[in-house]
Amino acid sequence: MISGAGFDWRVQLKAYMTACNLDPSHLTDAQVEAITVFARALPPMKDRVTHIKKNHNPDEVVELTRHLRMLVQDSATNLHTSNLRRIAERAGGRDVAESPSK
Repeated sequence: MISGAGFDWRVQLKAYMTACNLDPSHLTDAQVEAITVFARALPPMKDRVTHIKKNHNPDEVVELTRHLRMLVQDSATNLHTSNLRRIAERAGGRDVAESPSK
């Protein structure tokens, strides 16, 4: 379980995707890039990016951006799963993991 600043960071990402009416299951590259830019501006990521730019080589900034993009995509997947779960609960509480054919 994520706690503290990491948890707040993910909550803010999910809120941003929801506020922008983005479909987390079908994000375009441009949308992922926009979310990544937003994510880089949030604490604690903003401080981490600044630290790496000042104290490390440029390749490490590229690597951080690549990892950040993966975290954004992971957050989108988690948001999509949460949305599906909520829809299923409203529709009668059927288990989301249960196959529709059962």
